[in-house]
Amino acid sequence: MFSYRLFEQGEEKLLAICDKDVLGKDFSEGEVSIEVNDFYSDKNCEKEEAIDLVKNATIINAVGNEIIDLLVNENIINKSNVIRIGDVMHAQIVAVNP
Repeated sequence: MFSYRLFEQGEEKLLAICDKDVLGKDFSEGEVSIEVNDFYSDKNCEKEEAIDLVKNATIINAVGNEIIDLLVNENIINKSNVIRIGDVMHAQIVAVNP
């Protein structure tokens, strides 16, 4: 299960989505850190809805090994564009034509 928040401004749709189990946790790797806070928390969804949300977003901020694996398997992102911060994977995506 995933937690997400959708921000809409005009034509732009920013989707902040994370694995439900990383919500409320902090991760760090060297000088890089991420706090998975309420920015990612408004509603919950399963895999199918997450894919629909991602495909309709213009900007995506994704945190969590499960959501990143899903995005890689759906060919939405390339694994080489994913960073690891501590024990969690993170990616930011800007869609050219959602």
